[in-house]
Amino acid sequence: MKLDESTVKSLFETYFDGSYGIEPQQINNPSTFSMGVCKLDFNVKSNTLIVHLRRPALLIGRAGKTIKDLEEWLECKIDIIEVKKF
Repeated sequence: MKLDESTVKSLFETYFDGSYGIEPQQINNPSTFSMGVCKLDFNVKSNTLIVHLRRPALLIGRAGKTIKDLEEWLECKIDIIEVKKF
């Protein structure tokens, strides 16, 4: 099933931060704030979410577990672009 851009972005934020009445997917997941998420882009044609963030290791997780679980949950591929501080 292919999702639209706004749905994927919303699901990404809900996965890590939860929302009103919805708990985050895993208790030990970092928040989007702690990961330094700056921007989310979604390419519908390739079904890929592009995450621009400052701390990519937090999104990847130990042995890649966090990002693999997220890709399964969102049913799309995730690409990471690290944003450098000046």
